[in-house]
Amino acid sequence: MTAVLQRLHAQLGYDLKESAVTHNSQWEFTSFLNQQKSPYFEILLKEHVILNIEYSIYCTKLANRLLGQKPIADSEEITEQVAAALVMAELLAHLYRHYLSVPREVKRLEDEKKIYCSFLRKRGYQFPSQQELIPSPGFFAQKVRDTTAFFNWPRLFSGRIRRVFTTVVLIPQIQELQYFSRFVLFADRYVNPALTYFSWLFYVPRLATNLFLLLKHLIPGKWWMSEQERSLSWQLRLHLQVQRRWFELGNDGIFFTSGLLNCFVLTGALAPIAMYVIIALFLFDALWTGLRAYVELGRLNHLENYYAAKRKELEARMASPAEIAELSVYQEALRERVLFERSRLLLPVMSNTVLFISMLLALPFLTTPILGFIGAMLVATVTCVAFMRTQQLEKIRPANRIMELSQPKYGIVSEGFFPCPNRSLNHVDPEIKEQDSALVLKQ
Repeated sequence: MTAVLQRLHAQLGYDLKESAVTHNSQWEFTSFLNQQKSPYFEILLKEHVILNIEYSIYCTKLANRLLGQKPIADSEEITEQVAAALVMAELLAHLYRHYLSVPREVKRLEDEKKIYCSFLRKRGYQFPSQQELIPSPGFFAQKVRDTTAFFNWPRLFSGRIRRVFTTVVLIPQIQELQYFSRFVLFADRYVNPALTYFSWLFYVPRLATNLFLLLKHLIPGKWWMSEQERSLSWQLRLHLQVQRRWFELGNDGIFFTSGLLNCFVLTGALAPIAMYVIIALFLFDALWTGLRAYVELGRLNHLENYYAAKRKELEARMASPAEIAELSVYQEALRERVLFERSRLLLPVMSNTVLFISMLLALPFLTTPILGFIGAMLVATVTCVAFMRTQQLEKIRPANRIMELSQPKYGIVSEGFFPCPNRSLNHVDPEIKEQDSALVLKQ
């Protein structure tokens, strides 16, 4: 049994080895999940984020191995690993379908399950003839996130470049360039109000979407909530939604409120107070992204510690070299993911900390025109560096390439998109591109 299945075994109370390695028999794990009541899944639901991370790392490792073989070797070890991936995909799909109601994740997992089923059928596995319909993946919530991410960098650059111009014209030597100074002051009469309104309107779509979804999963109703989800306590439903949305809700709520204050309240004689509010927001941003890094890296550290202890256990009981080697490969994939996530999560922490320090130069009681301009230049420079580093990280983001195995050259499928001996998996919505659900928007 693979190391990942060994970790699941204690939580599920089910003989995973029977499902994962037994050929020429009916696949029973699906019916086992369908027979369980809601209390059985409560602990698994609380850990669904960790389970999803585990599955993602496992699929990355498995896909890289399978994609390097043309045709794919028919070995007991590979068959067991594919069966293990199917077990995890089935479990996550069940949670996302019936309790978390995330159709996009269900669609992704069901597509990947078809790859595993097609592979395993050719090696003697038999699967139930009746399968649940795959829901439409939906698009609105993800479209809102994508649009927010798309406009985030232009928003940051426009506001911070504007501040560079409005501070440089306060320097006496620059004021001697009358045409330049007059042009900046004239343009700012129109640019500043537009950016001030956009500073809070920008957060409305994502904040409203997250609040709507939070209430949708909190208030029970047979028209918008499955029977399984309704059977959960409201405290658990709230916990699960906050677990998924806490960063965006906190971030958007604070910046939306401050944007309204700066736009409608802190004007005229109160305008100097707005600068203190902005500086406080930079401090909040550094602390909030730091908290997110602590939470998400803590999950990965939990997995690292578990598998390090598991390795010591295997070595102590003189486990087979193949079992230890399989765990070593997974640990290496886990280390690579930890390194990437550490870089991705600590980048906004470091950049926001530097931005906060730079903004201190704009404090009204100590600033001079030169210091204000230096602070504005530092903010713009750090934003530019953070943007370029973010683009670099996106290029090296670990990718789940399981769907590439549907190509005929790998010998898993022989006709169509997903051929199966029984046609239970044919009702599929058009494939959609997988989107990243975790968006970090640096302020």
